Amino acid sequence: MTRPELWKGRGTAKRGALGLRRVGAVALACAAGAALTASCGDSESPNATTSTTSSTAASTGSGGEGGGTGGGATTATTATTSTTGVGGQGGGGGGAAYCVQTAPRETRGSAIALSPDESTVVAVNRDVGTVSVFHVDYGDGQPALTRTAELDVGAGSEPWQVAIDGCGTRAYVVLRRDQQLVTIEDLAGTPTTGAKVAVGSEPTAVAISPNNQHVYVANWVDGTLSSVDPATMAVSTIDLNGTLVGTNLIGAVAARPGLAHPRAIAITNNGDANDDDESVLVTEWYAQRTAPESADGKNSDTNKVGLLYKVAVSGGAPVAIQLPPVLSTGFVDHNNGATGCFPNQVGAISIDQGFAYVTSTCASPVGPIGVFQKGACTSTAGCASFGVGSVCSAGVCTLSCIQNSDCASVGGSCSAGVCAANTTDVKTTTHPAVSIVDLGAGTATTTVLDALFAAKTSTRMPHRPADVGFFNGFGYVAATGADAVFRLVTAGGVITDVGSATNNFINLRKDSADTLLRNPIGIATGFTQSFAFVANDGSRDVTALAFNVQAIAGNQVDDFRIAESSALPASGSQEDKILRGKRFFGTGLGRWSLKGEAWGSCAACHEDGLTDNVTWYFARGPRQSVSLDGSFASKDATDQRIFNWTAIFDEVADFEGNIRGVSGGVGAIVSALSSPPANTDRINTAAEVPPQQGLQGSSTDVADPLGQSAHPHSKLADWEEVEAYIQSIRSPRRPTGLVQADVDAGKVLFEDPAKGNCVGCHSGAKWTISTVFFPRGDIANAATADAATTSLSNQDWSLSLNGFPAALFPIKTAAFGGTAVLGTDSRMRFGSPPASEQIQCILRPVGTFAVSPAAVGVVELRQDMVTAGQGNADNGRGFNPPSLLGLSVGAPYFHAGNARTLEEVLDAMFVGHHTSAIAQVFVPDATKTKQLVAYLLSIDEDELAPPLAAKNGSGGDICSYQ
Repeated sequence: MTRPELWKGRGTAKRGALGLRRVGAVALACAAGAALTASCGDSESPNATTSTTSSTAASTGSGGEGGGTGGGATTATTATTSTTGVGGQGGGGGGAAYCVQTAPRETRGSAIALSPDESTVVAVNRDVGTVSVFHVDYGDGQPALTRTAELDVGAGSEPWQVAIDGCGTRAYVVLRRDQQLVTIEDLAGTPTTGAKVAVGSEPTAVAISPNNQHVYVANWVDGTLSSVDPATMAVSTIDLNGTLVGTNLIGAVAARPGLAHPRAIAITNNGDANDDDESVLVTEWYAQRTAPESADGKNSDTNKVGLLYKVAVSGGAPVAIQLPPVLSTGFVDHNNGATGCFPNQVGAISIDQGFAYVTSTCASPVGPIGVFQKGACTSTAGCASFGVGSVCSAGVCTLSCIQNSDCASVGGSCSAGVCAANTTDVKTTTHPAVSIVDLGAGTATTTVLDALFAAKTSTRMPHRPADVGFFNGFGYVAATGADAVFRLVTAGGVITDVGSATNNFINLRKDSADTLLRNPIGIATGFTQSFAFVANDGSRDVTALAFNVQAIAGNQVDDFRIAESSALPASGSQEDKILRGKRFFGTGLGRWSLKGEAWGSCAACHEDGLTDNVTWYFARGPRQSVSLDGSFASKDATDQRIFNWTAIFDEVADFEGNIRGVSGGVGAIVSALSSPPANTDRINTAAEVPPQQGLQGSSTDVADPLGQSAHPHSKLADWEEVEAYIQSIRSPRRPTGLVQADVDAGKVLFEDPAKGNCVGCHSGAKWTISTVFFPRGDIANAATADAATTSLSNQDWSLSLNGFPAALFPIKTAAFGGTAVLGTDSRMRFGSPPASEQIQCILRPVGTFAVSPAAVGVVELRQDMVTAGQGNADNGRGFNPPSLLGLSVGAPYFHAGNARTLEEVLDAMFVGHHTSAIAQVFVPDATKTKQLVAYLLSIDEDELAPPLAAKNGSGGDICSYQ
């Protein structure tokens, strides 16, 4: 029987029985690995049987909303088996009869799945809490999608990935927030939710072994795999934390939950009826350090590796395969310096012809980063170095160049004494990449894709590669940040070409008038049909692709094969605002990246709004990307943290500078809406009187198209919507494997003023004392000391300190405001705008500057890789306390990634941090360290935060506005 013949008769009344595992002699033979024949699982065969007479299977299940009872069927046995399950909406509990049909190729999970007979598509609607089932009709030669069901799997449950069994009758869906695996039954008939079973914390992937004997779930926070028996829904656990520890890449630490972070799964398939000879491949989300920083910091592009875990289905210890860095990306910075990158945020995996293809966002954190502008200025005083007569005009000093070479080694341009902005560095920050693993040899190579597509003069890069699938030897990458699918030509585990003769990428937008951001998150490629289906998170629909034309399926004029997966929110609603903000946050198109070509985005460093855990060499020094889940209190959107490690921003709209600078985009604070967006559209916030950027004035005010102040207002509400999205970001849930006794003991250590007293810096609803405590606007944010008396620049924090420890003051110099304790720098806000300003009173010098284990070797340099970073003996001594939410996925820790684990955070080398002026007698031993680590890992949005600490001898917040 040929492979396609296995799927004849789908859609008939008999389809539900095809290939299903039932009790009986034939089922036993199939389970034992008998050859796949007409008498083993094919209901169309006269020899097929579904006899249940040789055993009994008793089970119970409680139905969810919609009722129903369910049971757990088992393979044939003479014993009575009992299982219990919890049913979902309309479904029952326990396991049901399951498929023994061998999958037609290697298996994996995705946000979208296609049945082996290519007649059914299942897609998850992550933000909605539903799963959609579609029937596919190829009657006119093109796939037509009809949604047959949208199943509620729980509001806020976050269905994340789906996989369909080899018979095409059952799907398995992981619910990320609810930490469950749920089945969807009768896909071709009347789909219903079935059994639900608890798995680990934050499950992000699911895959079924080729013969459906195991369902694997990657538990991103726990660092484990759940192996689920589809017959009984019984769960066993495979621990990957010890495997990561065994690599010796994270220092001396005992295995525990939350060290490893498995993200995506694919399973080999050799075509036989036995799963025991297959391997499960699991990506590790975060890169791991292989060497300390060099003295000049310039090895930071290549001193980390990605990881892939390999787990034998038959058992045994998992092993780790390294995904190597790229020594030369093909891009150079404006100084003609070669750049490399390391695979990070390793997000998707697919297997083809003995090779695993693993996508990542390859990070190049070494400076310089972003747009380079020689002679950038905010006032003529900043142009003195260019001689008499140089003035600041439109943000650039005149007379700052004579010839092109004065502006930059690469691409520099001098015109009329002014250097043009050089955007070369924008292309050296984050790179879409594919690591190709030879599964026989266990070796890997990494290739950046943007260099390959740039060489093709493509106008779009595969930014944020979310998924990869294969058809007929060609790879197809769905890129969330580019609204496109990108074709890879492969041979022998090597990418030999990209794009096609038709185009460089498949645009998921119908035409130039279609401006809706799609944000694709998954792709399911055909088995025999030359089509694919893409799940779009931003537009909540499914797009069918036709590979023969490398475009959206249909007639390419007025019949585009796109089907709604779930309804979009009502226009103008809060849900609509959040979704729009999420789209802007995640895209590299339009105004959000250089030329709208998807070179960068906010989400490139903050996937899911969290952190990439990379230390970037920014203008103030080496800085870890801050997870955004602690930006606002979960239940109070008005309670906001002061942003960045050195407290330099007080509004979300202040990150307009990052869009214009790091990503090279036009930005969203604009006075005109050119098509395409043009730099001349920008509102020059620095030229406003007073200036409106960073801590000066209010970027939000300028960005508000409905604002009533005297400032010119943007034509767009994009930043308001991005802020709404950031306010909605959920913090990861705690690991499930914590020892509660340790958590309870750690809580005491954390809160007790006579012990750890961590609440002195980490308390309140955001788990940080950092809070915007002043009304944002021209008066409160006035930068000069002669401004109104209400200016933060005139507020002395040394008054009424209630015994606050002097050692925690950021600076101590001569007298200010008649006070002899501190000096002219003892102001709530300090520094020359905009490059040196910060909210000074929230900084805490706790001994982390330039401190790290030898294997880390933090180098405190700014993005020019020469000038010393801020945070030590300068006016900006100390750092803005971060939130403690989501520490289980926040390693490495501190401002520069100084500590690789929480255990290292509490090591004696960081005594200035955990034994500071507010915890002078606290010395954690091994037991206390274990307990504190357990408590820190337990902190999520369900954990009650200690009240915000008042300023006194135990610490607290000395910031105030009067």
